[in-house]
Amino acid sequence: MAFRNGKSSRTAIQTATSVSRRRRVDWPLILGVPAPGLPVPKVVERPVQRQLAALLSALAEIVALENPDAILRRSVEVAREKIGLARAAIFLLDGPRQMMLGTWGCDLQGNVVDEHRIMFSLNDTDREAFRRGREEGAHFTIFDDCPIVEHRGPETRVAGRGWTAWTPIVSSHVPIGILFNDAGLAGGPVDEVKQAYTAILCSVLGTILDPIRAVPGAGGGDAVETKGRRLVTSAVAMLAEDPTIDARAIARRLEVSVGWFTRIFKAEMGLSLIEYRNRLRLDRVDAMLAKGRTTLLQAALAAGFGSYAQFHRVFRGVRRMTPREFLRRSR
Repeated sequence: MAFRNGKSSRTAIQTATSVSRRRRVDWPLILGVPAPGLPVPKVVERPVQRQLAALLSALAEIVALENPDAILRRSVEVAREKIGLARAAIFLLDGPRQMMLGTWGCDLQGNVVDEHRIMFSLNDTDREAFRRGREEGAHFTIFDDCPIVEHRGPETRVAGRGWTAWTPIVSSHVPIGILFNDAGLAGGPVDEVKQAYTAILCSVLGTILDPIRAVPGAGGGDAVETKGRRLVTSAVAMLAEDPTIDARAIARRLEVSVGWFTRIFKAEMGLSLIEYRNRLRLDRVDAMLAKGRTTLLQAALAAGFGSYAQFHRVFRGVRRMTPREFLRRSR
């Protein structure tokens, strides 16, 4: 037998050596009877639960696929058709930009829809789901009182509020994304069995997407696009450290013109620098309020807003309600 490299040869030698050191446990030897006298094992019929059997068959189909996008779409279909989730969506993690990138999801009727044009900033809720999975072994995390969101064409609307499940998709090396699911407008309870099956699906996805994963929009561009992406990644890191920094200061640090930088930032992120910075600040306010022991004014100033009036104006513009209305609804 020919080996392609020395590593394969060494592996074969190690395996052959280990065989000579193994102890035989053939049934005739350990039972002390000749082969004709051995008991004949009989098949014990144990039917696999129909839902689990369907899932296992579907997983075999997914593993056989080669195209990452086809894998993601089929996974959403499996979540709906085989597991029985009311709605599901898979978002991939773009670590350098701290963004969650849409792939395939479901509308309120459960139909699979293309969500490749959708993205949002990685927030504290997403980080908590990843942390619980990494540190506590939580295969999924349920968050209550979440917006029930539907993406239809160029519009995104909030149809209601309810629970949402976050199931991390993680390889042995890095977090890859999250499968989100909710009950839609039906408002049904959380089904622990279905969530466990969803965790199995995500575990398989983490394994098969690890070596072939390609974040939509990454690579494949010319030198200008590569440079732009690199600069935007640096800008996001600057904003994470100091959410008060403006476009002029960032452009000066990156040694590019303000106009070019702001255009590239919007093209890469899907929203302007001002919009991104405001949403980043609001996320920080949410995180501080969730921890308690702070007022709206203290949280707003600590998050980088220049005044309460500015915070109030931005909050109403983004969330279509006042901060106090938001707090009342959250409680």
